[in-house]
Amino acid sequence: MAIGVASVLAITQPTTLRGVVLAIGTGAIGAVISDIDVGSSGSRKGADKVIALTGLAIILIFFADHFLNTGIWNRMVQKQGIPEILIGLLLFVGTCIFGMEQPHRTFMHSLLALLMLEIALNIMLPSAVIYFGIGFLSHIVTDFFNYKKVRVFYPLKQGICFKMFHACGIANSIFLGVGILVSIYEIFSLIILKRL
Repeated sequence: MAIGVASVLAITQPTTLRGVVLAIGTGAIGAVISDIDVGSSGSRKGADKVIALTGLAIILIFFADHFLNTGIWNRMVQKQGIPEILIGLLLFVGTCIFGMEQPHRTFMHSLLALLMLEIALNIMLPSAVIYFGIGFLSHIVTDFFNYKKVRVFYPLKQGICFKMFHACGIANSIFLGVGILVSIYEIFSLIILKRL
């Protein structure tokens, strides 16, 4: 999640408070949603953690929307409408449910899953699509460094892995630290230095 948020902020450089909230929130969701399939490789704790982090990000987006008056919900309802939001939500959740049942680093780590999730998000909140996509892709790219292949072109059987790090090794701590530092720097520079 830290790498996803850092990537989104560094690449998109949002210029409004609304953009910062959307970038952080949907970038965070994009960065963790791929691992909703970890329950298929053993413990359901991993999937439960992803669901909890996703729920927390959604709550924080709406909390920030309410208390910072960013107008995210109002704009979403006015531009898309409740029926479209429900259709997008059903497509998003349906994609995740399908992905939860697939082996780890297959469907939910693929460009096909990204496309389906981005279509769903585009129906609900088009302005968040770029943030979500960057967060999602940052997760996939960091997983390339692991020993287990990432089937980015699912349903093809071939995958990509650089066999440099183990998923729970020291590299995770380094990525986490770098992601947090870059995120803090980006948030500081966007909010404090640019006075959003």
